Amino acid sequence: MPYCIVEQRIHAYELNTLFAVRVVELTFEGIYREFLPQVLKWARALGGPTSELEDIAHEVFLVVRRRLADFDGENPAGWLYRITGRSVRDHRRKAWFRKIMSRRGEPDELDGIVAVDRPIDELLEARRVSRTVEKLLDGMNVKRRVAFVLFEVEGLSGEEIATLEGIPVGTVWRRLHQARKEFVALVSAAREKGEL
Repeated sequence: MPYCIVEQRIHAYELNTLFAVRVVELTFEGIYREFLPQVLKWARALGGPTSELEDIAHEVFLVVRRRLADFDGENPAGWLYRITGRSVRDHRRKAWFRKIMSRRGEPDELDGIVAVDRPIDELLEARRVSRTVEKLLDGMNVKRRVAFVLFEVEGLSGEEIATLEGIPVGTVWRRLHQARKEFVALVSAAREKGEL
């Protein structure tokens, strides 16, 4: 059975970063077990709707099951990241087409809210803020948004993002710098419109 080595950053203390090396079996089950959490994070960073991340991950692993025999075993994270990017893109296209065809408006504010220990007004406000942030992120350049979310939200380093994207580290830092400026501009515009 083929195996690959996966290096992972582990934060032992705030200032120390350690690396752990694990051997991952290149079977569908081994890849699924090892990479499902990362695929969910990548799908979110690439602009997948939060409510549909599991569906996107399901599509990714359907592709993995189909294409695993063709995979050379080099850089499984990069391979899965590219599959995730295509799956998110396809998912967004299908959602856009369904929205156009159905002419359905925004979902009801109470859709998806379940009983919890927090008051309903807090839950509605949290949902409103979450939708606003998602709308702002959707308005960003895709490449910049990916760098921004992977760095600022998911906590990946510039080097890790460069490896996933297959680009130089300097390009990651440039995209991140531009993304921060773009996000601040979008927030300012939203505040002027009274959306924030």
